[in-house]
Amino acid sequence: MPLLVLHYKNFNDGTSDDHEKFSTQRLKMSAPSVPIQKLSLVGFSANLSKHDTLAGGASHKIPDHIVVELDNLQSAQINVASPPKTHQGEDYIQTHGIPIPLSDNLNTINFGMNPLEFDVNRKLNRVINISIKYYDDNNDLVPMTTKTTNQGQVSLDHLLLYFQYDFAGLF
Repeated sequence: MPLLVLHYKNFNDGTSDDHEKFSTQRLKMSAPSVPIQKLSLVGFSANLSKHDTLAGGASHKIPDHIVVELDNLQSAQINVASPPKTHQGEDYIQTHGIPIPLSDNLNTINFGMNPLEFDVNRKLNRVINISIKYYDDNNDLVPMTTKTTNQGQVSLDHLLLYFQYDFAGLF
């Protein structure tokens, strides 16, 4: 079965606080396009970095999950029922991104998943836009941090998403 790997790499050299700029990226496939009927997420790997030293009393803040938005999969196929931002509030955050769980250390690798399948039924374009977000302390969905700090902020270095698909001819 063919494999499609989406690889995000953090290009922030640690000097910028513009997380939105560095947590969004254009990926380019080696093939001009890929005809896909069904795309199945079968594994992922996420690598985080932490600051070498921490300010007094600070600890590293690793989010329990990230939300990955892919422009080719923004559809009704991903529905996330989210809690309100505040207790008994009506201020819900809506997303069609893929929630990716993270472990409590810097590396999370997960394979052998019961695949998460998406019906694509078209040629997947060569350029794919990816945006990586997380829920901050105020329960806002914000761009994933791309710079470490001595206050415990971690950064996402790499994210690899492994998809399998059935080759469906050239339709």
